[in-house]
Amino acid sequence: MRKISYWLIVVSLVLIANNIWSQEMTYFEVIDNTSVGLTVTPFEKGGLALADIDRNGYPDIFCLCWHEPGYSRIYINTDGYFQDITDQSPLQQIESNEIGTCTTLWVDFDNDGDKDLSMATKETIHLLRNDDNVFNEVSEEMGFVAPKPPGWITEWDCNTCGWADYDVDGDLDCVISQLNNPNLYLFRNDGDHFTNVATESGLDAVTEDEELWRSVFTDFDLDGDPDLVGRRRIMRNDDGYFIDITGELGLPENGNYWYRRFFDYDNDGDLDFFKASRSVEEDTEFDELWENQDGVFVNVSNEVGFISQNLRHRGMTFGDFDNDGDQDIFMDGGTAAGYDNLFINDEVAPGERGFADVAEFAGIAKTGDRKGCGFFDYNRDGFLDIYMPSAEFNHILYQNSADNGANWVGFILEGTVSNRDAVGSLVTLYTPEKTQIRLTRCGDNHYHQYNPWVHFGIGYETAIDSVVIRWPLGERQTLTDVAINQYHEVKEGEETAVERIKDETTPTSFRLKQNYPNPFNPVTTIQYDIINDSHVSLTIYNLHADEIASLVNDRFQPAGSYSATWNGKDSNGNVVSSGIYVYQLRTVNSLEMKKMTLIK
Repeated sequence: MRKISYWLIVVSLVLIANNIWSQEMTYFEVIDNTSVGLTVTPFEKGGLALADIDRNGYPDIFCLCWHEPGYSRIYINTDGYFQDITDQSPLQQIESNEIGTCTTLWVDFDNDGDKDLSMATKETIHLLRNDDNVFNEVSEEMGFVAPKPPGWITEWDCNTCGWADYDVDGDLDCVISQLNNPNLYLFRNDGDHFTNVATESGLDAVTEDEELWRSVFTDFDLDGDPDLVGRRRIMRNDDGYFIDITGELGLPENGNYWYRRFFDYDNDGDLDFFKASRSVEEDTEFDELWENQDGVFVNVSNEVGFISQNLRHRGMTFGDFDNDGDQDIFMDGGTAAGYDNLFINDEVAPGERGFADVAEFAGIAKTGDRKGCGFFDYNRDGFLDIYMPSAEFNHILYQNSADNGANWVGFILEGTVSNRDAVGSLVTLYTPEKTQIRLTRCGDNHYHQYNPWVHFGIGYETAIDSVVIRWPLGERQTLTDVAINQYHEVKEGEETAVERIKDETTPTSFRLKQNYPNPFNPVTTIQYDIINDSHVSLTIYNLHADEIASLVNDRFQPAGSYSATWNGKDSNGNVVSSGIYVYQLRTVNSLEMKKMTLIK
């Protein structure tokens, strides 16, 4: 591979002098906070959690209060505009009584369809159940309580590090770490309560502090069960028992890094490893990229043109910001002077990859306080935007200008047999030019949760060969004829799809059309028109008025024409019997029903 010095000089000269990439690279614009409803939040911030907590089709924001005084904020996103609903939660009360919120994660722990909130402070952990966007604490009744570790300590810094289905039983479990306590808590989800199973899982015999501190779940070997990545150790999940294999992988056992991520930077079908430096005081710690070479990781930072930074990063995030089919890296500079880093990933020669920091050329211009960062598509235009909490600026929202003409596709997954959030799903996308993979997670580094939607850039490809989803419990689902430049909502085990019909005109009347074909076997299509932006439900019933399947479940949809398909299966994936069924379309102000016939 080419060395960094030559490649980066060439790229910089091209960018500055010739501007040859102007047709390929997108540009970020700073959005005024008040114009999108992001209110003044006068407190020191230290992290974020991004997710569509009410499943209305737009990703929401949790802005984390790091130190007192102040309290964290919850912002619900509707069509790109945010509303503060923090007063519908006990956050203010919790954070006024406890010091320092450490981590918050959105997770549907009870598989009821909306995202609940797990959080930790320096004193304890909390679980807030979401009931129609009103949050109630259920920590005690669910047994979600981490005791104070033994010994004479004054601070134990709890962290709800991550959620995953570690025992592959269909619900999400949680791992908790504490400062000054080398052992982890592993809270197994038993439906009506949580049980700490750290002992039988091999996580209570750690000897060194901070080895597994702030661990996150990720399936680094892609074998279908979630492993643990600690601050300095990698633990492989072997049928529910975790084994330290850091040395076996060739990864460094020591290092003061808090931010790390497994991702496929070279699109070869396995996950590589990236770690960011933590402290400017430690001259031996740098940002590093380690390539997965047949299960052993090799440091290729210099070979791919990745400048080693010795900075105090407060966050990093991964995504294809220019939609060219390669995942890029964004790292904020914390409180350091100068720009943040936006490393664009590109193929610089056949078989050779390289990274170049293009932040200042891409409009990343804010300096000063910024702690935490995340890519997310807040306005659903298919190009990834950047959110950063900031004490100095309250919020920093960079909107991706999306002016390079590159294509994309996205997937919003919902488990039916597996966990509802589909955490642990592996999505593989095939185009004529390349293969890409994405692995869904809940918990991404210290103080961070990125939006779990699956997003792929496909460059100037105009068609997708296929998409294969490996769901958390192992079922594989193949999608073909996938339309590009839109998000697809996909349920596990169902062929049902709902798409907006592209039309320049807005419907003039509310209308539910007759399904076709009718009678049908095994799939039928239902089209409908809505004249106002509204929450929409499209539901299948039998003649006894029993609900059979929900094709659209109280989903926010802009005015327009839509097409839904039903594959003759109920909400549990079972094929229903022949007969007459009723399908009902409901919005806030309208209701209409029609009959259809399934024949065998």
